Amino acid sequence: MRQQKKLSESEKRIANLTEQLKSVSAEKDAAQSKVADLTKQLQSASARVEQATTERDAAQSRFNENQSQLEAMQNELAKAKEATQQATAKATELETAANQAKDAEAECSKMQSALDQANAEIERLKSELEKQKSTPPEQGESVSPVPEERRL
Repeated sequence: MRQQKKLSESEKRIANLTEQLKSVSAEKDAAQSKVADLTKQLQSASARVEQATTERDAAQSRFNENQSQLEAMQNELAKAKEATQQATAKATELETAANQAKDAEAECSKMQSALDQANAEIERLKSELEKQKSTPPEQGESVSPVPEERRL
C-alpha cells in the first residue's frame, strides 16, 4: 500500500507538473505570439521611420535648393537696386546737363538777338555815312555827329 501511496503521490505530482508544464507552455506560446506581434509593430514603425527619414531628407534637399535660389534672387535684387541707383544718378546728371544746355541756349539766343541788333545798327550807320558822303552838305547845314558807339 505504501508503494501504491507513493505511486499515487508520484502520479499526482506528475499530473501537477504536467499541468504546470501545460500552463508554462501556454504562457510561452502567448509570449512568443506577443513577441511576434511586437516584432511586426517594430518592423512597421521602423519602415515608417525610414520613410519619414527619406521624406525629411528630400524636404531638406528641396529646402537647400530653395535657399540657394533665394540667395541667387537676393543677389540679383541687390544688383538691380544698385543698377537702379546708378541709373537714377545718371538721369539726374543728364537732367542737370539738359537744364544747363537750355540755359546756355537761352543765353545764346539773347546774345544772338543783341548781335543782330548791333549788326542792324552798324548797317544803318554805314548807310547813313554813305549817304552823307555822297551828298555834300549845303551851306548852313551842319553834319550831325556820329552817335556814340555801342559796346557789346
